[in-house]
Amino acid sequence: MLKKITPPIIAVFFVTSAAAQENQGAINDNYNPVNGQYINPSNIVDAKPWLDINIIGASAFVRNNYAFYPKTTLLNFSSFENEPSFNNDVKTINGYADFDVRGPSASIVLGEHAVSLFTNIRGMVNVTNVPGVVGKMATDGGITWADTGLYNVDNTRIKSMSWGELGLTYGKILNVKGHNMLTGAITVKRLFGFQNASVLVDDATVDVFNLESASLLSTNSKYSYAEPSFNAGRGWGTNIGVTFKKMKKDVTHYIPHSRFSGCEQINYKYKVGVSLLDLGYINFKEGSYYGTYQENTIIDDLNSAEDVSNETEAIKEGTKFTAALPAAASVQVDYNVNDKVYLNGTVIQRIPMANTYGVERANLLAVSARYETKFLGIGLPITLQNYDYKSTQLGLAIRLANLTIGSDNFLPIFIKHDVKAADIYFSLKLTIFKSPACKEKKGKKSGRRGTVNCPAWDF
Repeated sequence: MLKKITPPIIAVFFVTSAAAQENQGAINDNYNPVNGQYINPSNIVDAKPWLDINIIGASAFVRNNYAFYPKTTLLNFSSFENEPSFNNDVKTINGYADFDVRGPSASIVLGEHAVSLFTNIRGMVNVTNVPGVVGKMATDGGITWADTGLYNVDNTRIKSMSWGELGLTYGKILNVKGHNMLTGAITVKRLFGFQNASVLVDDATVDVFNLESASLLSTNSKYSYAEPSFNAGRGWGTNIGVTFKKMKKDVTHYIPHSRFSGCEQINYKYKVGVSLLDLGYINFKEGSYYGTYQENTIIDDLNSAEDVSNETEAIKEGTKFTAALPAAASVQVDYNVNDKVYLNGTVIQRIPMANTYGVERANLLAVSARYETKFLGIGLPITLQNYDYKSTQLGLAIRLANLTIGSDNFLPIFIKHDVKAADIYFSLKLTIFKSPACKEKKGKKSGRRGTVNCPAWDF
């Protein structure tokens, strides 16, 4: 049924439905500010590296309660050559998927200031409260005459969107006094919409009247669609973050990566960060349309996706619409055990955008431990995800110098079971730890803290 309404959504829905992934094993690493800004832009301020350059990175995460590959592991690639199995006993289908390709990016500390430029390509899919019988029909999942009848549909959402980002982050040490430091940063992003498709049903009845056809009755629903292209839409977005640090030493006259501070880096005892993420929108114009479904609209009597696309476009109400980014609020707490071992707690709470054509982030609650030095980092996160903070997962991330590989859902890689979720991420960087101001001098230079003789550039 629904597979004939908006083919791009359903194709993603039943192949990559999923809960959110936030790279928790690596994103809080103090030696990873260029990527740490995505959870809180103020992470680039007073960063341990002077210059952090991301060459390439990518992540993908999928989870759902309907489609799965039985009794296998993610390393058994031959299992995925076959069609997945389906849990036809579920009453409602829920899922979420996202991917992120991080292109060339760089963050640099300029004394009390910090700046970052970054590029991203992102995509998300939301599937919420879809009746299980719809899944059966959409996947030829063994529907029988016992499944015929009327089904209530309340607050059903199927959304997908992909877009590119070109971003600039500026941050600064806002205040220092004694052992206290407050930093802040803001990100401005130019957005390039590539694709959007959505079906939003607030109140309706699905009438499954035979094994091949169904209709929506008394519906209160709307839809949007933007033909995939590199010029489908444009928009703007922003991230905002502040971080309070309780430092181990007095930082009243501290300037990061500066000879005035003896080229010394001062660690924190603990820090607390607060951020607002993905506030913004994309205006879709090219190849785009939106509309509403009328009462008694029959949505399953067409023979092909092309016929459905033509029928849906024929009842459109406009050719321009606005889609929201997956906005969220986040709090991060980080405790320094011994300058190498850290404990972290992170909460990400989506800002509800259920009635918009844009996508929605999933919620996340994570606790993690990590070991970090310049050339080695290990992160072990435990996360509760999805819209109701369920779906417990154990993750693992390893950083060897500038290469990071990780997963927030590590166990399915090696342990055989019904695979309903998958997660992987990596990044390759170039890091310069010492600023040119701290390169070795033949003579001695006097600064605010007196005579210093700092080391050369350190990669």
